[in-house]
Amino acid sequence: MGYSKNISHNLFTQILKIIFGMLTGIIVARALGPAGQGYVTYIILIFTLLGNFGHFGITSAVAYFQKKSSFPRDAIYFTNTNVLALIAMGLGASTILLRSQGIILQNYGWQMIALGLILMVSYLFIGHHQAWLTGDERIILNNRIGLISFFLKSGAILLLWIWGSLNYQSFFLVTVLSILLWFVLLQIKMRERYLPSIMPSILKAEFSYGAIAWASTLCAWLHYRADQIMIKQYLGSSDLGVYSIAVTIAELLFLLPLSINTALTGRLYNLGGTDDGRSTIIRTTRISMSISLALCLVAIPGSLLIPFIYGTPYAQATGLLLMLLPGILFACIPKIVSPWFFSSGRPLVHLRITFGCLLLNVILNFIFIPRLQILGAALASSISYLCYGVYYLAMMKFSEGFSLSEMLIPKLQDFRHVKRI
Repeated sequence: MGYSKNISHNLFTQILKIIFGMLTGIIVARALGPAGQGYVTYIILIFTLLGNFGHFGITSAVAYFQKKSSFPRDAIYFTNTNVLALIAMGLGASTILLRSQGIILQNYGWQMIALGLILMVSYLFIGHHQAWLTGDERIILNNRIGLISFFLKSGAILLLWIWGSLNYQSFFLVTVLSILLWFVLLQIKMRERYLPSIMPSILKAEFSYGAIAWASTLCAWLHYRADQIMIKQYLGSSDLGVYSIAVTIAELLFLLPLSINTALTGRLYNLGGTDDGRSTIIRTTRISMSISLALCLVAIPGSLLIPFIYGTPYAQATGLLLMLLPGILFACIPKIVSPWFFSSGRPLVHLRITFGCLLLNVILNFIFIPRLQILGAALASSISYLCYGVYYLAMMKFSEGFSLSEMLIPKLQDFRHVKRI
């Protein structure tokens, strides 16, 4: 599958999700209110964290070992599948134990905990299967399945709203069922040979490589979500509900970087001959950052519409959005260029900066939230995001020898390339 075609399909998928996701997001925000929005946002945040990072490095190593190791393809698949199943049982038992002792999620009933565990397991396998498809550059298949799940979720939310039955319980149930469907459909499409066996040599090699990639990705995710976790602990669900709306809108700037990331990762893992990928990443970064800047400029006046669209209880999200936008723009840079380091077997580069910026984010949140409330969280995050992007630019220039002008300053031929995409 062509690189440009994968990007265009990713972009088309993201646009559809944004358009319909914004519409359903407005409905949910109005129906739940800031307190309900924050309440359900937090439990989704916790189980998404467990599902996306409970693999401890296996998923992070999938594409690299699938394409660049001598291990049999099917052995990698069934080893990973069986280990993930064991991990899921361990995480589930640990969560139940901690909840029964009142250590975590004390304010959530057992029904929501059970649904959360289903969400966690689904994400655990979805991440692995997506990495597998990315390694094969079968990205469009994943997109199509994701859209099926997404549109069914959006339709269910709309029907619940029309029937007057949309609340945090029904919204959470629909969210969990849609992700479960995504996992089931991906599993059906994998079509890989399965054996109830684990090859220790594969497991050792994957953990050895994947642990660093896993830690770096975890730090990056926490870097984007530490503020929300701390807001919940310091200020409560209502403030988290308002803040989550600003974050959701600000992260629309990730539209193009997210569309590019998997396609670029797949392309860099499948390069042949003398092509080292430098020209590809230069052109990709230049085009995507130009479009992201344009989206940022559109979002500035658009922020004034938040109280009218989401309702006056979310009016404070306007200032939060304006505070977040500069940092989010710079945070687009690592999302675009990080595959350069992962595909060359250097995930430690990503780990260093993500850990440093996560630490900076947490420290600044500790300082700013008690003094400035949720505005302080937005300020802390924006500062750490700026540092994140600047570090990556410095790495690309001084360590990798890229020209920043070539990577950032748009050229006339870029517009012709965008038209072809």
